[in-house]
Amino acid sequence: MNLVKIEIDVPETLLNFVDVKNVEYQKKIRELMVYILVKENKISYGKAAEILGLSKFELITDLGKMGIEYFDMEGSEAIEDVKTIENLME
Repeated sequence: MNLVKIEIDVPETLLNFVDVKNVEYQKKIRELMVYILVKENKISYGKAAEILGLSKFELITDLGKMGIEYFDMEGSEAIEDVKTIENLME
């Protein structure tokens, strides 16, 4: 995967808390960008996992830790979908 550099403006006080040259912080910032794109439905879970070099399961687990749900439907909707699939399989 090709990488590009981007430049963003942030409040100067953030520099007191973040070591921007630290590889782990750079990785966290990339992850946050990807997670936001997933949450906004701009990229798929599979694409996000690919970008971050994670399995889809690892990505879903990480998203859950951040409060981003993989399933965004109500329980009743899920039950209705299961019934529909069962009817189709008969």
